[in-house]
Amino acid sequence: MARAAKIAAWSAGVLVVVIAVAAAAIYLFATSTWVRSQLEGRASAYSGRKTTIGDITIDWGTTTHAHLIDVQVANSDWGKAKYMLKVKEVDLDIRLWPLLHGDFVLPHLTLRKPEIYVERNDKGETNWDLGQSPIAATAAKTVAPKERHETPLVGQLEIENGKVGYSDPGRKLELNGTISTATGQAGGQPEAKLDLAGRLENQPLEAHFVGGSALMLRETDKPYPIDLEVTYGATKLTTKGTLNDPIQWKGADVQIELVGQNLADIYPLLGIPGPRTSPYRITGRLDREPGIWKVTNSVWHVGDSDLAGDIAIDERQTPSHLTARLISQHLTFADLAPLIGASPGKRGNVSQQQAATERQLEAEGDLFPNVPLNVERLRAMNMDVSLEARHVVAPSYLPVTALAFSVHVENGVAAVQPLNLMAAGGNIGGSIRVDAHTDTPDVATNLLLKNLDFGAFFRGSRFFDSTKGKIQGRVALAGTGRSLAQVMGTSSGHIDLAMEGGSVSDLMVSLAGLQVVDALVLYVTGDHRIPIRCALGRLDFNRGAVTFDRTVLDTQKSVLHVEGGVELKSQTVNVVVNAQPKKFDLLDLHGPVTIQGKIRKPAITIKVPIPHPVIGDAKDIACSALTDQLLSGKP
Repeated sequence: MARAAKIAAWSAGVLVVVIAVAAAAIYLFATSTWVRSQLEGRASAYSGRKTTIGDITIDWGTTTHAHLIDVQVANSDWGKAKYMLKVKEVDLDIRLWPLLHGDFVLPHLTLRKPEIYVERNDKGETNWDLGQSPIAATAAKTVAPKERHETPLVGQLEIENGKVGYSDPGRKLELNGTISTATGQAGGQPEAKLDLAGRLENQPLEAHFVGGSALMLRETDKPYPIDLEVTYGATKLTTKGTLNDPIQWKGADVQIELVGQNLADIYPLLGIPGPRTSPYRITGRLDREPGIWKVTNSVWHVGDSDLAGDIAIDERQTPSHLTARLISQHLTFADLAPLIGASPGKRGNVSQQQAATERQLEAEGDLFPNVPLNVERLRAMNMDVSLEARHVVAPSYLPVTALAFSVHVENGVAAVQPLNLMAAGGNIGGSIRVDAHTDTPDVATNLLLKNLDFGAFFRGSRFFDSTKGKIQGRVALAGTGRSLAQVMGTSSGHIDLAMEGGSVSDLMVSLAGLQVVDALVLYVTGDHRIPIRCALGRLDFNRGAVTFDRTVLDTQKSVLHVEGGVELKSQTVNVVVNAQPKKFDLLDLHGPVTIQGKIRKPAITIKVPIPHPVIGDAKDIACSALTDQLLSGKP
């Protein structure tokens, strides 16, 4: 034991002498031009960027003070900024003894007028990529802290009049702002503040951060507090809580809240291609494991709908991969309309832009809005998203009661499959595919309609009790465009619908056939039920031009024929409905009904002929044969 103590004392003495001699030698050259040039050369080699230092002053001691003037690190050859990093003055105090253990202790660090410009070009290259310099990459990997206690110990950090810029033409992002900090020092308030202001895609951006001091990063026995608030246009992101280890993001107790008018607006801010939505609010618990961000126990309020579930973004993959599993106990069907570029209609919880779009549609008589969907953002991230809605509130013209679907996005191609809607007592199922490889995407829809209750479409009306039947059908459409209006205006394919058996309101048939006497009587005495032999029809789509084919309603009293078509590019309709009676009626006025004009508010005209007896020789149609032919897809 005594011998070991003597060896230790002797070794320590020699070490002190060696350090003293080395310090004296370094001091002789530390302020010389030769040493400055050597440091510039070494820094350039390590960083892979030409580095210059205007002047160096060093005051040696146990705690050494260094003063650097006009430090510059050059930008990449393709960068737009003149330099990547520039600092007017750097003042730092560093303790030498801890360096023997590979530990950095900086009692004081001040950066005056630092400027940093971060850029990404259209090839995805970044000007901060140290991989271009193997030496820099190795050094960065070596000195990067892996544990909280390995973080450089900074007692007091000050950043004065800092500037930061970010440029990413690929995402059309340009950000310029300022950065400054309050001091966070031992014995004082453990608080650091950062304020950032700038613009992102011509929208104002503000960020406010309050956290523990630089010294507190090193303290392993206290949770590190964070409080971040970012406002981008109408979008607001806040995260607040504590981290037991801010370096490894361990022991996180951090809550996140995201509020905005349209979830699609988060893409410039977070790089996540969110769908178009009504106004929303999302809360949850933010967590992280190596390479994966997670939001667990999230609660969503979107429009008039409520959802809950978990989200994960895996950054280890290229491109990143988002996974979400969402469940809704109450979903308003209209809140899904913006997902496909449609209008959510007149409701209380819609954005100003959605309300303005709805007013424009009403004024112009259009049904499909020409609102760009920015589907090119699907190339930025792969996704697997599922939604199950156990209770759906929907309008009577599309009586959906529950739904479930999964969305898989890979390399710009989005497939909604399987898609299942419980509607009108039956099922609508199939798939939707959006190929966004090009700036003008291709959209294809394939759906099957099974056992839909015809009467459910008249729920809430006077026709509900007297209208029955089961509808079968299929939808096979494909189009191109960046909005719903463009896709429908170029769509080709067909929609087939058929119903055998059931009943329909006598009043509806009378009005359609202009049987004036029956109609007047029914308005006074009530509605009757007329058996339906069958109803069927095909809508043929040819690049936005829709033609009614074999569209008939065969009842006990007459056969109604629908002819004409719809132009989806102009969103206009030109349809004629003729009724052919099956029996003699002395006073029937069987004139055609013409429907013309804009698709949303067409003009209905009635050609009333001179009264004369109608023979009524219409024959029953071959319902089964025509239905089989129609649903089999045969021409």
